[in-house]
Amino acid sequence: MLKQIKKPGLIIIQVLAFCFLLSAPVEAAVEGFIAKDDQGNLFQYSYEELLDSYALKVLGQSNGLYENYAEKEVYALVNSNNQYIDYKDVLDYYAAAIASGERFNLEEYLTGGKAKKAKISGDIKTVALSDEKIVTSGSGATTISNPGFDLDDLLKGFKPPASQSPIVGPAGALKEQAQEWAEDNDAAEELIEIIPIYWEYAEKTGMRPEILFAQAAVETNLGHYSDDVPGDRHNYAGILKGDAEDDDPENHESFADPEEGVRAHYNHMAAYTGLSPIGETHDRYNVAATQSWSGSVIYVEDLSGRWSPSEDYHLYILAVADNIIQTEVEILEEEIPDDPEEPDEDTRKKVEDLSDQEHVAVDVADITVLNLRSGPGTDHDILDRLVRGTVLKVTGHDGEWLEVITPDDKEGWVHGDYVRAVDLTDNPFKGNLVVLDPGHGGIDSGAIGITGLMEKEVNLAVAEYLKDMLDDAGARVEMTRSGDHSVSSSNRVYKANDKKADVFVSIHANSFSNPESNGIETYYCSNSDDSEASKFLAQQLQRELISALELRDRGVKANSFTVLRDTEMPSALVEIGFLSNKEEEELLRKEETREKAAEALFKGLEAYLRNYRQ
Repeated sequence: MLKQIKKPGLIIIQVLAFCFLLSAPVEAAVEGFIAKDDQGNLFQYSYEELLDSYALKVLGQSNGLYENYAEKEVYALVNSNNQYIDYKDVLDYYAAAIASGERFNLEEYLTGGKAKKAKISGDIKTVALSDEKIVTSGSGATTISNPGFDLDDLLKGFKPPASQSPIVGPAGALKEQAQEWAEDNDAAEELIEIIPIYWEYAEKTGMRPEILFAQAAVETNLGHYSDDVPGDRHNYAGILKGDAEDDDPENHESFADPEEGVRAHYNHMAAYTGLSPIGETHDRYNVAATQSWSGSVIYVEDLSGRWSPSEDYHLYILAVADNIIQTEVEILEEEIPDDPEEPDEDTRKKVEDLSDQEHVAVDVADITVLNLRSGPGTDHDILDRLVRGTVLKVTGHDGEWLEVITPDDKEGWVHGDYVRAVDLTDNPFKGNLVVLDPGHGGIDSGAIGITGLMEKEVNLAVAEYLKDMLDDAGARVEMTRSGDHSVSSSNRVYKANDKKADVFVSIHANSFSNPESNGIETYYCSNSDDSEASKFLAQQLQRELISALELRDRGVKANSFTVLRDTEMPSALVEIGFLSNKEEEELLRKEETREKAAEALFKGLEAYLRNYRQ
């Protein structure tokens, strides 16, 4: 493919840049690289294909292979004899050579008996291009060990759904169906006993219990595990220890009891989906939550190649979940006593008092979300799941239940035990300090559009429009930069924390190697002390930007950017369109668009300050 590029000087630049990014000299002695994902799974890439892919990426014609590789950590080099050489050892020798003023000869290192062999445990998947598509091949997921659970048989007759299957959503099956299915398939007693816990944590998190339990059934061989990974670890999802570098049995995490194991499973999935964790997190959660893709795994289909290297991993989960959903059970109707129990008097009185209030806020301490139901009782459908701090307008009450309207105009009922009264001021901005962070600046131009528009210019223009609007509304406003000069991420964070800001908004424009990429996305940090408030803030900003600019909605995502992770207040980062997209660059060049974006951010901040209470 490089032969098609006619500029030799450009080729040399790309090769040098590529070698620099790999942090080691690369010569003909290297045939490929072994890279490791956050779960310890290993993938092999061809050096030549990566070189081609990087060159195309720089030219704006990316085939995606280099980006696939760059998401992972380099673990080993593959030499011409197809031996795996420890990458860290290569770096040590390279550093020693530089320190002594010598030239490091990689070929001599590899062939002269100095090279240290890398420790390889489990399967290595090969990642390559086929018909311009990235294909992962190999012998299967190392995290699945199911001698008695025939995965191939599981897929026989299974028809995958026509559309993608979300991980977050209402339960699609009853716990009784899961129990019946597990018993019919000779599942281990412990796996059957933890089913109610899976359904309990689904209520707390908003994730679909049949999906996570199906995953547990696949990962643990129906609770029978394998000889290598014993069941007394209560590890139902193949979770590795925080510092694990491979999939060895001793590197699998151990949890104190079955409930801790289930909670860890839900928390680990929360790192993937961008939801807030419950309680103290395990070490591997903290690793996953800092990955660039954290918060972007929305569908079960996304787990293949991410949670497990197996391309069919999602199919196994969906097949088990489908079997559970199809399982017929007889549900005995609850007998209604002659004298039904009266609602709790304290709760009844609290609800009566709250019904006189115009607004209440969700106040959940021991659970992550509060269900909004279609009627006053737990037998009514779940309409939505509301996070702590969401402000609701009260319209009526019935016993222990309040009739409410959510910020996005959904009408429903919430239980009175999980809300509290709030007093909303007429002006939500008054007294609040907002720190605006126009990204990049000075020598750091940020992204550069197809026709040369610089991101730093767009970011500052939008921030200045927004500052004027906030000033007029009575807010106190600080800017991390007010001119075209460089500011480090740490200084941006310091200013916000030092000023004790109430809210922090970082303003950016996006870019990608594919010029067709387009739309708006907003980020928050899912593992900060203010994660719930930050997510609510991000949701309001995203909604208003999409409404105002009418661009593609790329969603709200979790990411541990420094300005989100280290700020000590609710924070969000917006990416307003793609400068690498010709149409969106042209839009962002217009003052009208910049002012519209600022107005949208103003409305989003207003919705946040009016509708969220810690």
